[in-house]
Amino acid sequence: MSAPGLGQLPKKNDDRLPKAVVHGQIGKRRPARLGVLLDKLFMSSTMVAAATALLLILWIAYELYSVSAPTRHRFGWSMLTNRTWDVPHEIYGALPFIYGSFLSSMLALIIAVPLAIGSAVFLTQYAPRWLASPVAFFLELLAAVPSIIFGLWGFLVLCPWMQAKLNPWLIKHFGSIPLFAGPPAMTNVLAAGLILSLMILPFITAISREVLLALPSGLKEASTGLGATKWETIRSALLPAASSGIIGAAVLGLGRAVGETMAVVMVIGNTPQIQLSLLKQGYSMPALLANEFNEAQADVMQRSALLEIALILFAFTLLLNGLARLLIRYASKTGSKRHRSDTVQKIKSAFGQALEKGLIGVVVVLLVLQISSDVQQRGAAGLVGPIEVAVLVYALIRIAAIRLAGTPRWNAFRAANDFVMRGVCGVGAVIACTGLFLLLAYVVKNGIHGLNMDLFTKLPKPAGMAGGGLKNAILGTLELVMIASAIGIPIGVLGGIFLSEHPESKLGPPIRFSADVLNGIPSVVIGLFAYAAFVLPFKHFSALAGGAALGIMMIPTVIRVTDEMMRLVPQPIRDASLGLGASRMQTTLRVVLPAAKKGVITGILLAIARVAGETAPLLFTAFGNDQVSTKLTEPVSSLTLKIYTYAQSPYDDWVAQAWAGALLLVIIILVISVTARFATRNKYA
Repeated sequence: MSAPGLGQLPKKNDDRLPKAVVHGQIGKRRPARLGVLLDKLFMSSTMVAAATALLLILWIAYELYSVSAPTRHRFGWSMLTNRTWDVPHEIYGALPFIYGSFLSSMLALIIAVPLAIGSAVFLTQYAPRWLASPVAFFLELLAAVPSIIFGLWGFLVLCPWMQAKLNPWLIKHFGSIPLFAGPPAMTNVLAAGLILSLMILPFITAISREVLLALPSGLKEASTGLGATKWETIRSALLPAASSGIIGAAVLGLGRAVGETMAVVMVIGNTPQIQLSLLKQGYSMPALLANEFNEAQADVMQRSALLEIALILFAFTLLLNGLARLLIRYASKTGSKRHRSDTVQKIKSAFGQALEKGLIGVVVVLLVLQISSDVQQRGAAGLVGPIEVAVLVYALIRIAAIRLAGTPRWNAFRAANDFVMRGVCGVGAVIACTGLFLLLAYVVKNGIHGLNMDLFTKLPKPAGMAGGGLKNAILGTLELVMIASAIGIPIGVLGGIFLSEHPESKLGPPIRFSADVLNGIPSVVIGLFAYAAFVLPFKHFSALAGGAALGIMMIPTVIRVTDEMMRLVPQPIRDASLGLGASRMQTTLRVVLPAAKKGVITGILLAIARVAGETAPLLFTAFGNDQVSTKLTEPVSSLTLKIYTYAQSPYDDWVAQAWAGALLLVIIILVISVTARFATRNKYA
């Protein structure tokens, strides 16, 4: 029999049907009024959970705005332009920190975007499937590495290597350019930019790859049919069509770079000065918050100034993430539809033109300065420096392209150009994979000797004393993750259920957008919000406050993954359950959710992996504890806090334990991430 309007129901032994449908367990009817009441209560609870993403953004803004009122009333807008930060005299200027954040982030963007685009093009257009899949997977693992690991590697490995090798070479060949004026500092803006570029590279690559894969196949076929080579098709057809999504990915990467805390605080130098040279020390907004907030507990004005810095960071990243999500969603919609929104098109055009003209202007000025300086210092020999050779090669290629156009050798030139660009795009993927390999290799090399039973069974020893372990940090991490899971998983799953099972609701699009934006808010801002909301009212740090901060970070990830996975469940399964007399609540909990459980569990695992590697929120909430804490209302330690503390200490034994803790943390997070990704290779089974 066919239910009215449903078509043919799946057979009773259909493998797609959950056991509850097959065995007829959901057909037992409850009294009508009770069923209606339960459905309404269930819908209301899921709607409230889904709205949590939007409410959290508003709550964060309110808390930061209200607790930063003293400095705003005293300094007004002048805090944004003042470059003096003098705590004893209560003079607070945010300009050096805003400048440091922008300079390091833009440097990271300049390095990461070309590599990311090259990697995405190589993976989607050039690489065979047997190579593209593992390389893409390898790049995804880079995104799962906690920022504290990048900071540890940058502080102990990258910065010393730069000081010994890279910085002298840059000064020798490019010292006449203000960007590379010496003498160099051990920790500097360039090191921060390099670390940030490595961190945002997988995000920009992954989004650009998805955008390119979403383009209509006819676009590529039409260009190839007109005789274009693969690179000409990519350059003239695919990249312009995907430009909105790629720009959105770049803006999203910029937002992540501006809000990054732990990696930057360990390598940027933390000196509040405005200097053009990348080899000098700088300071960023997140680094300031991480370094000074604990010292500002008793000073109301300093604490207010720091919270206003957090408010500025929150507003800027909120704007960047919102713009990025709009551009990415616009790109995904126009992948199959060729119409364009005038507003989005204007934003895209203005952003693209400003970026292009700005980059061309900067490059021209730097080239003129470099070439003129080299000629003045070395005469004719200055014309064969690295910059001059690169400019000469580029000019010769452009001249050859103009002269050979329309000649019998033109096709050979085009084929050679296609071959070269294939290699250039492949280099981007190789560099990204090499960065991950070097990072993991150093962590394993330096941490493997410290993995012993003492690490798991003993408490830390006082400074300067050999021995001890990280028992308190390991147990504290587990405690914090459990608290975060108790908060984030129920709210996230219920919120995802509302979005997937009520597609007709007008709340769906704004809640999805809010969840995406909330997911991009810097963890340091979440930590300061948790401090204002959960620490100040109770006047003490605690595991509960730290777990709450991490739980807030879990919510948007679990919401979006639950939503996506449950929407993959075929509609006939829902119809079959409802046709057998089940209520909507029964259908959701006993049919749809079990069918999507593999994907939902994967989303939960990824959220746990993310918060397990967080450090910044715990600086303002959990605070740390050298003992094993058994009370949720007491401060608690974590692996990330210990790594941060030990890595910057002068004691070799503590540094060795930092590497061992880093290796343990990487193993835990990579195992979770790999398990989660393998579990969802087939998204619906």
